[in-house]
Amino acid sequence: MSEIYLGSTLLWNASLEGIFSFIYSNGLDGVEMWAQHWFERGYSIEEYQRLSALYPVKTVVHSCSWDLNPSSLNESIRKASVGEIEKSIDLAVELNADEVTVHPGHATVAGNMEEYYPRMHQSLQEILEYAKQKNIDILLEIMEEIPKEYATSVGAMKKITQEMEDEFCYTLDIAHCEGKKEIFTALEEGKHFSKFHISNRQGKHLHTPLPEGDYDFTELLPILEKYQLPFVVEGFDSSKEFSVARKNVNFLKNYGGKK
Repeated sequence: MSEIYLGSTLLWNASLEGIFSFIYSNGLDGVEMWAQHWFERGYSIEEYQRLSALYPVKTVVHSCSWDLNPSSLNESIRKASVGEIEKSIDLAVELNADEVTVHPGHATVAGNMEEYYPRMHQSLQEILEYAKQKNIDILLEIMEEIPKEYATSVGAMKKITQEMEDEFCYTLDIAHCEGKKEIFTALEEGKHFSKFHISNRQGKHLHTPLPEGDYDFTELLPILEKYQLPFVVEGFDSSKEFSVARKNVNFLKNYGGKK
């Protein structure tokens, strides 16, 4: 089966060792460490390095995205958002990760969405220049169809990135897609996909556990596996029992993908 990573926000209240232990003991391949999670919990680089020597767990990084807007009409907010993404790139360097997934910006005011493309283009130029200095790849995540989101398709991404298109890869979030047709249309249109974010959705409620929602992942996962891209199981769980993470892991074990 494809490599499977767990989004760290599914273990929001875990210690750093708890994250490593959960992933390793459940036979998963790695963690997608959300930078905001790392900064909020105050995890230690030294502790991370110690645990990396004990647990053969891979790491990729998801940039800070909450409360940010790198295409904001407010230039101070745009710059601050780029700065937080650059901090996330710095974290990836410290964690010996080689990629960072970045959320594109959104509209400040609903209306002509394409007026935000130049602002996002400028931010991506700044982010890409910084990432190249740090030898980090940037993956742009295609967003869901909700008000104020505009980077919701491969076509929109191409218009935003323009001459930089080949400098980026994409992350396809299955829960952001409104049905299988949208998933496979994106995969047909985009040549630079680097990984899948997997979680379910119930109507407009996104990032539900894999067995709970509109998608039948017992049917969908074998199809997605043919693309030979890593999977990152996403969601958020602030409980001490990590019930959502366990529900996802149990599904994958029953599915037969992991030991």
